[in-house]
Amino acid sequence: MSKLSFDYSRFDRIEDSDDEDKHHPNLDKGLNQRVIRITRDRKEEEIDTEKKKLEEAGKSEEAEKLEKKRPLHINNMCQVAEERTIINSASGRRDRLVKDSESFSVNEYQEFKIDHESLLEKFTHANWEQSHDLLAKHGDILLDDNANNYFLLTTLDEEMAGNKERVQKLSTQGQIISQIHQLAKPMNRPPRDLVHRFFERFESDQAQAAFQEGVDHFLGHIQKRAVQKKAEMEEEAEKEALINEAKEHGEPVPLIEAMHEMKREDRLGPGGLDPVEVFAALPEELQNCFKSGDVEMLKTVATNMDPEVFQKHWDAILGSGLWQQSG
Repeated sequence: MSKLSFDYSRFDRIEDSDDEDKHHPNLDKGLNQRVIRITRDRKEEEIDTEKKKLEEAGKSEEAEKLEKKRPLHINNMCQVAEERTIINSASGRRDRLVKDSESFSVNEYQEFKIDHESLLEKFTHANWEQSHDLLAKHGDILLDDNANNYFLLTTLDEEMAGNKERVQKLSTQGQIISQIHQLAKPMNRPPRDLVHRFFERFESDQAQAAFQEGVDHFLGHIQKRAVQKKAEMEEEAEKEALINEAKEHGEPVPLIEAMHEMKREDRLGPGGLDPVEVFAALPEELQNCFKSGDVEMLKTVATNMDPEVFQKHWDAILGSGLWQQSG
């Protein structure tokens, strides 16, 4: 029997946290999140544009290598071609349209976990026969792309937490789901149609050994990614310590250059003012304060400038989000 082939390289690029929660202490949080989100989206657009050029030039191998460099996060892990899926379940008939390259949102994934927590946990602890039965009865849920992502991300989380027994269970059950998807893909069939065929295919001892090899391969990549992620978290913790230190001293970090590339409506601050326009209207001495991040210079400028003039500029600075007022 031929073995199924799986590509695990994408696991090396998994990001299980949302960088939008990280922001400079003196920049308005909402504005900073929009800067990060739009910058990330623009990088993805650049990859898409370059990939399209390579494909049009017949350089498919280079295009594939470029795609493998794309960082993965929860919003871009599930991408499928346009299709209409008709699902028959005990709760009735559901019709879902999935558009080309449309990614599931974080909210949808979180809602999926909450709505189906009991079933996901039951499947996690199921044996081989019970898994077959659960997939036959609840394939509309367990073979959903969100379920595939659940077992992938939860396995990574548990590996980082050192819960080895749970990691083994999640890996095995996640691979059942993943390999059914892999079996269905070249046939262009819904994964649920291949549930019985999958379990029939892996009945023999030899087939079970091949399946376990896939689980072990998956575990190896998860363990490698967990080590990398821990190192990244330690590095991030060091950066966070520096940010907290900066917060104590009130040191600003200008993001004017990044904001220039954003649409005006996307960069408006909490007071509805455009930070780029506000910055351009500031006197040179105030601009230099933001460029250098020198708080003492800012204090000196404030002392030497006419109080009413400084207050006018300062109100605009706060309203544009160039500075986040404490308290």
